[in-house]
Amino acid sequence: MPFLVPVDTGVPLAAPTFWIVAHRRALGRQPSTLYNELRSLMWLYLWAAARGVDIQQRLREGAFFALTEIIDIVNFCGRFTADALQEIDERSSKLSRLARRRKDSGRSVQSAEQRNRLAAISSFIEFTSADFLSVLAPWPQRWDHYNAVRTQCLDRLRGYTGGLAKPRRDDLGLPEGLEAAALKRLREVIEPDHPDNPFQPEVRFRNYFIIRLLLELGLRRGELLGVKLSDCNLGSTGSLTVHRRPDDPDDPRRDKPSAKTAARVLALNGRMTELAHEWVVHYRAKIPGARRHLFLVVNSRTGGPMSKSNLNKIFEALRHRVPGLPAELSPHILRHSWNDAFSETMDRKGIPGAQEVKWRARLMGWRSEFTARNYLRRTVRRRSNEVLKEMQDGLNIAPLEGVS
Repeated sequence: MPFLVPVDTGVPLAAPTFWIVAHRRALGRQPSTLYNELRSLMWLYLWAAARGVDIQQRLREGAFFALTEIIDIVNFCGRFTADALQEIDERSSKLSRLARRRKDSGRSVQSAEQRNRLAAISSFIEFTSADFLSVLAPWPQRWDHYNAVRTQCLDRLRGYTGGLAKPRRDDLGLPEGLEAAALKRLREVIEPDHPDNPFQPEVRFRNYFIIRLLLELGLRRGELLGVKLSDCNLGSTGSLTVHRRPDDPDDPRRDKPSAKTAARVLALNGRMTELAHEWVVHYRAKIPGARRHLFLVVNSRTGGPMSKSNLNKIFEALRHRVPGLPAELSPHILRHSWNDAFSETMDRKGIPGAQEVKWRARLMGWRSEFTARNYLRRTVRRRSNEVLKEMQDGLNIAPLEGVS
């Protein structure tokens, strides 16, 4: 569970802790999401440190923030951390720094990051001030005044946030699945006996099994690392269940992986069931320390549950040691590749679009079918270009006389 902790005290701040536990975590947010939201909220407290403002006092007394301060907060949230910390350091120093003060870099973070910071700040102010507002219920006039100032502050803050440049809507340079040649190369080189396999012999089958799971099931990194032996049905009708286990007490990893998507049961074909059985019985069972826990994928040296960084190193080795694989190869890129393959299968089978959307959402664990757009860039481009070419081929335009 993440907390916002000032360096000078080492004690978590009470108001952000209450906000993240009672409000954000109660909505089912994953630890990684809570961490990112606290990182965003941190900018309100960085601004307060740079300006000498007591956030809790402002909210408790109903003073909130003046228009100039709101504009300053918006601008401050667009800065890089080094620039913000430099300003705080200069303000807190008792020595004159005028002679050696560095100029602000003038750099700004991307508008999406700035919007995330301001969204967390707005949520925190709204939630925390609601608690103070509820206390004023016995005094209607004080309640009305506090609520009016609160509403005005939140409206202004959200107004400036909404005015920031929105992320681009084109798909140039955004993640896509692997090209056919790269995907073929990956499937070949991960075979344990392939001459270009970049891994040590003792981890080749494990890494082969990991990448096959990512390719065949479209799992997220956190979902894969969170699978337990009890989630695997390796009988005649094999299956693997993805569970949401936030803050799992049985997980000894400091940075616990988590499933962002909904729990679901995914079918395994005969070959994938055989691979899972072989990994569990003939490989995992022989690794010292692996019997101390139930997680499916383990560290080959310690036997403990595999960490995110350990999994990342597998893909780092593939990117750096295997010619023909793209620099952006990652577990998430393989999730995009799964979606490309799913679309091609639906096209071959002639499955109606509405049915395809529902099936995809269930297999991916998405609560909203709208999420699919982030994984369909290659498919949308392929299908739209096919239609465009068909339209062009159907245009029988006779050449003009005299024009060769």
